[in-house]
Amino acid sequence: MALRGLEVIELLYRDAGRQQFMALLDGIRALPDDGTKDLLARSVEMGITIKERFELLQQRERGLLAVIETAQDLTAITDLDQVLRAIVQRTRKLLGCDIGYLSIYDATQGDFYVRATDGAFSEKFKRIRVGLEVGICGFVARNKAPYSSSDYGMDGRFTHTQMIDTAVLDEDIKSILGVPLLAGEQVIGVLFVGDRYVRTYAAGEMSILSTLAAHASVAIGNARLFEQAQAALQQASQTNLLLARQTADTRNAAEAHEQLTSLVARGGDLKNLCEMVAGMLGGHVAVYDEGEQEVCSSTSPAYQRPDGAGQSPGSRYWFEDQVHAALGQSRTLGRSVNAFERPGQVCRVSAVTGGRGMLGGLVIYTAAPLGEVAIRIFERSSMVTGVVLLSQERRESAALAELPLFLRSLVSPDQHDVAHLPDQAARYGLDVSQPICVTAVETDRERNSYIVKRLGAEFKIADLVFAEMDGLLVFFGGVEPADGLLQSLPQFFAKHLRLPMTGVMSTPVHSVSELPRAYQATRRCLGFLRLLDRKGSIFLERELSLYSVLFERQGREDIDSFLVSVLGALYGGDDARHAELARTLLEYLDCGHNARSTAKALGIHINTLRQRLDTIDAMLGHWRNTARALEVHMALRLWRLSTGQEFSA
Repeated sequence: MALRGLEVIELLYRDAGRQQFMALLDGIRALPDDGTKDLLARSVEMGITIKERFELLQQRERGLLAVIETAQDLTAITDLDQVLRAIVQRTRKLLGCDIGYLSIYDATQGDFYVRATDGAFSEKFKRIRVGLEVGICGFVARNKAPYSSSDYGMDGRFTHTQMIDTAVLDEDIKSILGVPLLAGEQVIGVLFVGDRYVRTYAAGEMSILSTLAAHASVAIGNARLFEQAQAALQQASQTNLLLARQTADTRNAAEAHEQLTSLVARGGDLKNLCEMVAGMLGGHVAVYDEGEQEVCSSTSPAYQRPDGAGQSPGSRYWFEDQVHAALGQSRTLGRSVNAFERPGQVCRVSAVTGGRGMLGGLVIYTAAPLGEVAIRIFERSSMVTGVVLLSQERRESAALAELPLFLRSLVSPDQHDVAHLPDQAARYGLDVSQPICVTAVETDRERNSYIVKRLGAEFKIADLVFAEMDGLLVFFGGVEPADGLLQSLPQFFAKHLRLPMTGVMSTPVHSVSELPRAYQATRRCLGFLRLLDRKGSIFLERELSLYSVLFERQGREDIDSFLVSVLGALYGGDDARHAELARTLLEYLDCGHNARSTAKALGIHINTLRQRLDTIDAMLGHWRNTARALEVHMALRLWRLSTGQEFSA
């Protein structure tokens, strides 16, 4: 019997399981009753009680350690998800359950969703969402108290749905224990443990789970406070960044204003302005005049002006059209606007206005759209552009104010101080000691001032001066500059100005005193060309002078009458045959009545020439005498001048 008593102590020493104690108790009860049997049985039962109390103490110790570790996590782990996962893992391990999970209340949707799990393998279970009226989760949340179910699938206390029950079935959960996570009186979540077999949860297990749930509530509350603090900190940081950016923008705008003001103060020109604005804003800058033509630009090869190719089928002037429309809009709004925007290039324009209206525009090309401050700097630059343009205009006007007066004194019938005119001409680059040609050009009189500006800025021929006089553009230059003017000026008008023009160049004069006559002759010839309605070229005075004198006070009908009276049926014919005969006769007269030279010049056989002359004889009668031949010669030249080509049928 004494040995049996020692077995109880040995089992306690070895921390044996309950089954071993029960086996010892059954063995003692099977012994014969000798007076000590009951005492031994009582000893075993006391050993079992001691064993159960020891296990309870161990469980409480493990729970206390779990709570302490969780509390440490609250201070050591800043990630809320890590804290919640640690709580779920410790809860499951501490209570020896198959699964642990934590659901958080979503106030926006009014339901609970699974935030952390441990031991779950079903993806459907991890994505489950439960309403306040559904399942054990809703039951715990509504009552704000712990609840358990030994067989959840068969428990009628809870509202079941197919979706929830399917998720629980997929996870094969039988028993569930849930406790609420409270923040004051508000339920913010539910902490669960579950098992895949039917079991009952002890009050101590519920107490430990409630303690861990309280820690989870604190963690969630701290996390929300931390998020709010982070949001406030981020907002403060963004505010600081905004203030820093605004300070930098203000500083940049002030520096730009100072630089632009300094530029105007020291008399900077348009080129200086373009380079400065391009440097400040990072692009290519150009200044346009009132005719929307580029007069100056920065040296920024990365942002050269586009040619408009491929932008609009059938349109050669796509770019000009875009800028023209944008300048009009900018002038109306009083602000700069985008002319166009395409990948890698943005064009912005700002109209430049002054006291007398539109002065031009400022254009910038950049790789990306300008920011608000950059736009303000650009618009301020356009205002400075207007100041520079007006200042430049005043300087040019002051410099050239005397030129028209001087040139007019050269062509005035009452020339004064002739001896000093050569010295005055030399100051403008005009050498009147050499033969001088006077060229008068007639164009759109209302735009003469603008045309003079364009010519002064872009049309450069050495030793050539010009000015507006009597509604005409009058050019003075030597023989060589005059020859260059014959070809280049009509081309400039056609390509750059797109305006009609008609000009007459005088024969070279060798004395200043001959200039008034030459000027009057060119004006008379212009009047004659006006009768013929000839435009687009510069004519030589020697080709027109005779006719301009004869028909100075006549009209177009008088010219036709003269041609009919002299050429008769030859002029009156309206077919190609008559035109060919007229060309043949004019060439014959130009060749001094030399038949062989005439045939060679026309590229025909001499017999063909004789046949044509016989026909002309029949049409004109006796035209070969000197006086009659001269008259016919004059009429044929006049006919050719009036058609603008050799002869017209």
